[in-house]
Amino acid sequence: MLRKQQIIFGFLIAAGIALIASAALVNSGNQPDTALSVPGVEGLIPERDDEVLQQQRVGIDLEPGYRLVEMTISANARCTRPVEVTQHVRRVEGLQQFIYQPAPGLPVEALAPDQNCVNVTIEKISLPGRFSEIEWVFTVN
Repeated sequence: MLRKQQIIFGFLIAAGIALIASAALVNSGNQPDTALSVPGVEGLIPERDDEVLQQQRVGIDLEPGYRLVEMTISANARCTRPVEVTQHVRRVEGLQQFIYQPAPGLPVEALAPDQNCVNVTIEKISLPGRFSEIEWVFTVN
């Protein structure tokens, strides 16, 4: 009986190790968003291909030394018919985030159902006149 318990215990330990190893392999396959290779961009809000609600805030997280030049939101995946929202973007001090919150009376009162596209132009402060652009799409439920 003791031998049988030892075999079962050994099997459970081996199964646990296999599960941990497979979880590590699955997690290592998650590569960062290639769009974030744009110099100056640390994150997208919401992230590419996220599913969000109509009142979701939209924005970008920039590295220090960069500034937002322009932000537009389009009610389709191809970024056609963009709506300029730059004047209504709020800068979150200390985090270098630039956020647009849809609300009544603003250019985009609510995000459109289905796919939305955001296009952001940024500039490195130390290199005026040299702009970078990033575009991403997310879905509204």
